[in-house]
Amino acid sequence: MNLPHDYLVASYNDIQSTKALLSTELAAIVIEPMQAAGGMIPASREFLAFLREAATDIGAVLIFDEVVTSRLSFGGLQEYHGIYPDMTTLGKWIGGGLPIGAFGGRNDIMALLDPRTKSADGGLTHPGTFNNNVFSMIAGAAACEALTAEKIQHINTLAENLRSQMRALLQDRREERIQLTGFGSLTGLKFLGPDSETLRDLFFFHMLKEGIYVGKRGFLNLSIIHEQRHIDQLVAATEKFVKTYI
Repeated sequence: MNLPHDYLVASYNDIQSTKALLSTELAAIVIEPMQAAGGMIPASREFLAFLREAATDIGAVLIFDEVVTSRLSFGGLQEYHGIYPDMTTLGKWIGGGLPIGAFGGRNDIMALLDPRTKSADGGLTHPGTFNNNVFSMIAGAAACEALTAEKIQHINTLAENLRSQMRALLQDRREERIQLTGFGSLTGLKFLGPDSETLRDLFFFHMLKEGIYVGKRGFLNLSIIHEQRHIDQLVAATEKFVKTYI
């Protein structure tokens, strides 16, 4: 992290060690409700609830990075858990997949950015390359029409079935070579052992050969166009990979 100020890094999902780092000197607590690039590891509800209470107690701003996880429920993982931060960051899905980002939060925080109420000695400016990007906003508005709570639940269920079937493929010694993680429509595969990077690359190119594109880091994320036939295709391709390389 390249930040122009001091910061502390806490252990994910570890309440006791995190508690030892808290003080009134902290300005903000930032967390992904589920680690994305970190391996699709969900935060426990208990950990998130602890952070919510702790931020309130010490006067820190609790920020949920929902750039990835906001797709897991119509109101993101904060809605799913019923635990709400002071601010939220969102990513390019709100632009229909086009480049855009957004953040929002409590009225008193967002008021600092409102040019209508900005005084000579207060308030903040927020310039940005993507600000008022008309193309992205039109695509995002169209995506909001296409996305429904029912469709989100559908792909969450498909992915849960996917993980269940893949776990069945990874029984016995194979579980020691591949770690399966995820929640809702987001699934992660992590390869273990001294040849882990080779296996990761083999999996990526094996899937390309099978007509399936996955994130090279092992991301198997579903979108609202996916159906059961896509899950069947992915499971069959994974079974072939496991039998050939593991």
